Amino acid sequence: MKSKHEEDALAIRAWESEGGAPNRSGQRDEYGRRFDGDGTYTIYHLFTGETAEIGPWKMEGLNPKNAARALHILNNPS
Repeated sequence: MKSKHEEDALAIRAWESEGGAPNRSGQRDEYGRRFDGDGTYTIYHLFTGETAEIGPWKMEGLNPKNAARALHILNNPS
């Protein structure tokens, strides 16, 4: 049996893996993060579903930390 804290932590991790909180800056995010089930993440374009790219690198097979960084870079290009 999981404690309330453990259940909340699991819910937050699931929520973050789906992109987390909406951007409150008024800017519309174009990229999302998808958990691939093998412990890695893919960053994808929300409207086309295509895997995002930064330069020559496809944003797939990323660990959680790198996925969060890539998502931030893509959604905040300035």
